[in-house]
Amino acid sequence: MKIGTNGIVTNESGQVLLIQRDDSRTFAPPGGSVETGELPTDNIAREVREETGLIVLPVRLVGVYFWPMKPEGLLSFVFRCIQRGGEIATSDESLQVDYFWPRALPKPMINLHRERLEHGLNHQGGPVHWATHRIPLKLRLMSLWLGLVVYPRMNRQRKRDGKPDYVPAPQWQITAVTIIRNQDNHILWLKDGDHYHLPGGGSTPMEAPWETAVRHARQQTQQTIQLTNLTTITVHPQKPIITMAFTAKMSGTAVSNANWFAPGSEPENSLPEHRQLVAEANGGGETAVFRHQTM
Repeated sequence: MKIGTNGIVTNESGQVLLIQRDDSRTFAPPGGSVETGELPTDNIAREVREETGLIVLPVRLVGVYFWPMKPEGLLSFVFRCIQRGGEIATSDESLQVDYFWPRALPKPMINLHRERLEHGLNHQGGPVHWATHRIPLKLRLMSLWLGLVVYPRMNRQRKRDGKPDYVPAPQWQITAVTIIRNQDNHILWLKDGDHYHLPGGGSTPMEAPWETAVRHARQQTQQTIQLTNLTTITVHPQKPIITMAFTAKMSGTAVSNANWFAPGSEPENSLPEHRQLVAEANGGGETAVFRHQTM
């Protein structure tokens, strides 16, 4: 799966920063593909600087969106950002850069970017929003046209200009881990041999991370869970591997190899990385934690 970001930046008047993309010629919030080992928070700051000339700080993750475009789909992290410096400037990837009123957004703009802007601008804190985008035929045709016509043409132009070939974005391996709480705020741990771990596992092609979390929890606990928030996102420092930790509620009784422990009172033979995920989920922060995996 490919992973990207979008940044929602507003000025003091409440206008939102948009670029006109050089490939589709549509308007969109700035953003781009996450590179191997790169945190999405670092990526959005870099992409906004490269595409708009502005220095921004991502302050809150407001949405995560899955785009089920074959062969494996695209996952996008959307951040609210604040400007910390710089001056507006265009780039090779942005034909236009400017602030626009949310009620008078420029055209053309695809609906998924309108949806992300509407939700991100109205997000006042609390749980992260996640959703799977519907892909209409018009958008499928645009993606096909970009892949078959536009990007090859742009690559030929890069060669004529003496620039290196475009490097495709990495394909990421996604793992979902679930922190399941009961009414006493104790956390469910599964015993596997001599060790305890949280429910979770890897995704399959064309599967959104929240679907991965629910599927593995159902397989491993024999119960259906209700996800409540996305609390931690970790990135492997050298490989395109990302882990997303969700919190959840369970109403039924789990399997016999499951035990409930209060946060901070887990057994010594529980996975240290999973203990850290529990601590971050119970830390009371108002936004998701982004960090590199501990090795």
